[in-house]
Amino acid sequence: MTFTLKQVETFRTVYETESVTAAARRLDVSPATVSATLAALEASIELRLFERVRQRMQRTPEATLLYEEIRRLNVGLESLGRKIRAIRGAAQPRLRVGCIHAYSGAIISDTIARFRTRYPDTGLYLQIRDSNTLRDMVVSGELDLAAVADESELEGLRGHRLASLRAVAVFPKGHPLARLEQVEFSHLADADVIALNAEDGSRKRLDALLAQAGQSLKVAIETPYSSTVCQLALAGHGVGIANPATAVGMAAAGLSYRPLAAPVHFECHMILHGSRPLSEAGKFWATCLRGALAPLVDSFGV
Repeated sequence: MTFTLKQVETFRTVYETESVTAAARRLDVSPATVSATLAALEASIELRLFERVRQRMQRTPEATLLYEEIRRLNVGLESLGRKIRAIRGAAQPRLRVGCIHAYSGAIISDTIARFRTRYPDTGLYLQIRDSNTLRDMVVSGELDLAAVADESELEGLRGHRLASLRAVAVFPKGHPLARLEQVEFSHLADADVIALNAEDGSRKRLDALLAQAGQSLKVAIETPYSSTVCQLALAGHGVGIANPATAVGMAAAGLSYRPLAAPVHFECHMILHGSRPLSEAGKFWATCLRGALAPLVDSFGV
């Protein structure tokens, strides 16, 4: 005894409509095809499923028993389908991600919005930390993947660069530097500079370029986060050197920015554990983050 899914679907539709013509319309086939498929099923399973009474298909008791069994199977298949979608959407109960503070505003919000278009039901566990802490969390398995700066040690991890962004000078709206297309070191000679801490990768590149040029800046304030640099610059405490990802997000608050002429840049790397496989949701998160960074790369990429 053999039968096909097409035959089963045809039987189910005729059973529900009690009409070959109505079943044909629902299945988008001809009535002759419905009749032939149904006859083939009855011959295969050796059961009479319908009595042809005038224009109606009268169900037999055997047809009712078969229909109830098919309905139970359909419920099971629907449940299986939901489980498959859950596995495809999230190979784990939630996706555990992290990123540094510079991307914790508009960039991470845009990333989440993009991610939700494909995985609306996948929970997110989001950590905003410094690069070294995020690295340790990925190594320990607390996070699946994280976006970090380049000062983090990547040994034992897999990683790839998402963006390399040109540093910007930041200052309040109306500042004289706003008249420039880009800011040279000489333009900052008399300014109180707000800079990132000395161990930051971009700060190291800044100091190396200054030493190479035989120049120096008056660093009045040091802080670990570009967001703090921008807030202090906006408040008038000096001219900051910051990640454009943070500066662009604060433009509406009155912060102005111009790119540095010197090749000082901020790196963004995606890291994940060296041996643990990444779910499809995790891979898509990385794609979404890259997409959210794309406008910055277009404007400030190096």
